[in-house]
Amino acid sequence: MVTPDSLSVWLNEQAWPIAIIVACIVIAFIALKVSARWRHKTLASQREGISETTFTAHLEQYGFDPTITSATYRYLQEIQRVSFPILSSDALDEDLGLDTEDIEQTVTELTEALKRERSPGLRHTPIVTVEDLVRLLQASPRKSRSVAA
Repeated sequence: MVTPDSLSVWLNEQAWPIAIIVACIVIAFIALKVSARWRHKTLASQREGISETTFTAHLEQYGFDPTITSATYRYLQEIQRVSFPILSSDALDEDLGLDTEDIEQTVTELTEALKRERSPGLRHTPIVTVEDLVRLLQASPRKSRSVAA
């Protein structure tokens, strides 16, 4: 292989490999977007009939506070923009698409909205599912009102 004399000659020789790499990246990105959209549509159709009310009623039969479960469902739908019905067994990261920061934000904001105290050491296991999130919120102590002397 001859050493290129100028930048334009070198770019001309490298144009095809670079174009192929860029095309592969674009194709992979499009395939992932189509797959995600198809998965969301499938989940929405499979979970037809599941709503905030049914979600809350399902967890209430296991002793969960309906106020907490309802607030959690609404928060995930409205603030975290989960576009399909949520099940208590959904993984926060894999199923709902939340990253670590989103989960932290969710715990912080829901704890505040439900007037609960944030107790970081309350759980020794990570929050993986929606049920884990509801369990953590329910286990968090209520904020005590300070009385003026």
